[in-house]
Formats: sequence, C-alpha cells, structure tokens
Amino acid sequence: MPIWYGYGMTLETYIHSNEMTHEGFGRLVGAPQATINRYVNGRRFPSRDMMKKIHDATGGVVTFSDWFAVAESAA
Repeated sequence: MPIWYGYGMTLETYIHSNEMTHEGFGRLVGAPQATINRYVNGRRFPSRDMMKKIHDATGGVVTFSDWFAVAESAA
C-alpha cells in the first residue's frame, strides 16, 4: 500500500507518481492539456463535474476535499 494512502493526494502528485503527462491525463477526463496544467499550477479551480471526473479517473486517490486543501494553502 502506498505511503500516501488514506491521506489524499494532489493532482500534480498523482500525475507525477504515475509517470503521466498533463496531456495524457487530460485525455482521461476530457480536458485539454492547458486546463490540466492550470489545475496543477493552481491557476484554475475545477468545476464539481470535473472534480468528479478526476476523482473517478484517479480511482478515488484525488478526492474532492484535496481540492479544498490545495485552495486553502494557496490563499
């Protein structure tokens, strides 16, 4: 079991740890590379529907609450 299991994970960490590109992950969730890049860099916050797609595409590793933790740390 990965060390981060149960602690949540950022999208950036998920993409990196799975040796993916922003473009490749974008294909999984139906978003362009630029949008994924903006999510990862905190320049854009995903909609609730996109959060669900990301949650599903990551097998639940990137959770809804992870987005709010990232938003709070950026504030």
